[in-house]
Amino acid sequence: MDNRQIMKIIGIVCLVVCAVCIFVAIERYQTNASNVRAMNSFRQSSPLGGITGPMRPATPAATKYAILFAVISGVAGAVLLIKSARPQTDAGSAVQSETNI
Repeated sequence: MDNRQIMKIIGIVCLVVCAVCIFVAIERYQTNASNVRAMNSFRQSSPLGGITGPMRPATPAATKYAILFAVISGVAGAVLLIKSARPQTDAGSAVQSETNI
């Protein structure tokens, strides 16, 4: 395999990792939101539940890191796919064409 095919394969793998990280981030956030909903319903049913206001879901650290890795791998995959699609220019041919002028 040549260098372009390897870059294309690595770019596709990076985009797949990006998609997996996005799904992990969504799943982690939804789990946190459902846990907060359950805690709010538990607090409303208890006799002392009305003392404090309802809890709101925050973004968990796992979601933040998954989004960060999704952005990094998505950018890397896009760059690799773009570089693999461009025709490679040979430095020797560029110098040779300048001397022929």
